[in-house]
Amino acid sequence: MDYQLEQWINGPAGSSSALDAIMRAAADWGQWIFAGIVVVWLIYGWVRGGRRDRWGAIAALVAAAIALGINQIVGHLWMRPRPFIAHPGSVHILISHANDGSFPSDHAAAGFAIAMTLWIMHRRWGTFALVVAAVMSYARVFDGVHYPGDVLAGAVIGLAAAWAVMRWGERPLDALETSLDRGVRRLHLPVPRTD
Repeated sequence: MDYQLEQWINGPAGSSSALDAIMRAAADWGQWIFAGIVVVWLIYGWVRGGRRDRWGAIAALVAAAIALGINQIVGHLWMRPRPFIAHPGSVHILISHANDGSFPSDHAAAGFAIAMTLWIMHRRWGTFALVVAAVMSYARVFDGVHYPGDVLAGAVIGLAAAWAVMRWGERPLDALETSLDRGVRRLHLPVPRTD
């Protein structure tokens, strides 16, 4: 079933140079967009938004790290070959990728962890980030480097990590934020605003 869905999504790859370029960009640049979201969110919290946004950006980063850690464990337990390795000749490959495990998708896990954390704190921006995460995940399948099940599993792991961090991570995140503030003071950088 997963292979049939992968073939349906990947089938149009290579038939339109414009669509291929969009999907390559979505797959390749998605991770940098999410890194940028965290950096901009942290700077915004530092300069204007106060403690809540600073805390949210740190929570998003921690949620992404937890999701990627879970992915590493799952990937070692179940090494699933990527579609272009398992089905050579039947998958259109639009981006180059290492021959490592396909399941679960790291891009989807980190993207959805950051997007969900942002959604919990800022619905409008979080909704936009969730759409970007979904487009990036779809593009990873379209480009031939993942099965739909890979990105779905990554998304579930990312969403769960974000929910867990936001639900149970207040104390550790407060300690992390305090340490970060101390480091900033030692570097003689501007002290973050407080609410």
